[in-house]
Amino acid sequence: MALRKICQVGIGSSRNYCTAAKIQARKEALASSPQWLVGLSRWAYYKSYFPTLGLMRDDCLYVDKYVKEAVERLPNDVKVAREFRMGRALILSHSKEILPKEEWTSYEEDVDYLSPIVQQVKAEHRLRKILDERHGTRKTQGIFGTIGQVLGLQKNIK
Repeated sequence: MALRKICQVGIGSSRNYCTAAKIQARKEALASSPQWLVGLSRWAYYKSYFPTLGLMRDDCLYVDKYVKEAVERLPNDVKVAREFRMGRALILSHSKEILPKEEWTSYEEDVDYLSPIVQQVKAEHRLRKILDERHGTRKTQGIFGTIGQVLGLQKNIK
């Protein structure tokens, strides 16, 4: 699988993507957790449908404006691997089939490659909103929003 190759090679330690270091950190975190909790988590993971289709947890996130922006920030090879997994899952789901057991996404390899970026995007949006409110200006909304943007009009909020 393309993502497993990406996870083995790594993309860069300074980025929040699927790297071998993240997989190792996940294994260490699992080793330090209570065994009954790890067993319960693993059981719930494999009872869900997405690992049998080769998907990861972050592939199943609800797509909103934050997730769209986070996907745009992903490197091209991770984005292509994500699209491949989602396309293959769509075909398998439509034909009511699952992957062979050796191609399932394993519990240890399923790392968060998109969730940290989504959290960063949400934090940036919150900060932008706070700064807009603090400075007391915001572009007008509705039909006047597009006209206001064209004309450069702004509305003071007090």
